[in-house]
Amino acid sequence: MNNNSNNNRNNFSNFQDLLIFENAAFVFNDPLNQRDQMLKNLNKKSGIYCWFNTINCKYYIGSSVNLNSRISDYYQEHYYKDKNNLTIVKALVKYGMGNFKLIILELTEKENTLTREQYYLDKYEPEYNILALAGNSLGLQHTESTKEKMREKALGRKHSLEVRQKMSENRKGENNNFFGKTHSEENLAKLRERAQNRITYPKSGFEVEVTDLEDNSTTVYKSMREVTRALNTHMSTLINREKSGNTRPFRGRYIITVKRL
Repeated sequence: MNNNSNNNRNNFSNFQDLLIFENAAFVFNDPLNQRDQMLKNLNKKSGIYCWFNTINCKYYIGSSVNLNSRISDYYQEHYYKDKNNLTIVKALVKYGMGNFKLIILELTEKENTLTREQYYLDKYEPEYNILALAGNSLGLQHTESTKEKMREKALGRKHSLEVRQKMSENRKGENNNFFGKTHSEENLAKLRERAQNRITYPKSGFEVEVTDLEDNSTTVYKSMREVTRALNTHMSTLINREKSGNTRPFRGRYIITVKRL
């Protein structure tokens, strides 16, 4: 057991509650004020984490191939707004992070992360977890209303009026790349010819469904480029995954399904 957890024995009357501390890689007794230490210890590490409520001794167990990034979500204000349907988020809001301990149950190899998470889910049956299977959203179906809202959210991203006005101003006058220039008669003739002979090829439509295993939400995107922006990754990464038939969750969290219409 980690030395940090030895001081916890007097805090719980039920020894069963202490088993979750056994052999823990790290125990952060005050995660609210130990963020810097936590991020330093978890940098570039994969593993299984647990939020432990010291008031009612209930648990939430999760996993990530990037613990540093994943745990950082819990310190972001937007996360509590975007994920307010999660039981653990509701509990953190209700009791406050100051009444939780953050336990890193185990550091893992990336390919073993979900398997080890399942081990802990089976062993402790944490009350704050909605799903009994690690990284599994099979069998869960969104209502048509929910799907429509997801589509609207994915397709309805627009610049605000203020941003559009600034973009327009930035393209006027000297800021325009073509400012002070004119096409020659030869260039104009070529442009007219290209326009008249332009052939429009119909593009096969497709949708990309991205399911977040953390909250089992599915977002539908109209292009792979939208997905790369949403997941902050590279186009080549997603294309290579599809070509190779890789169906494993991206970053251990996202299931990406390309549907050609």
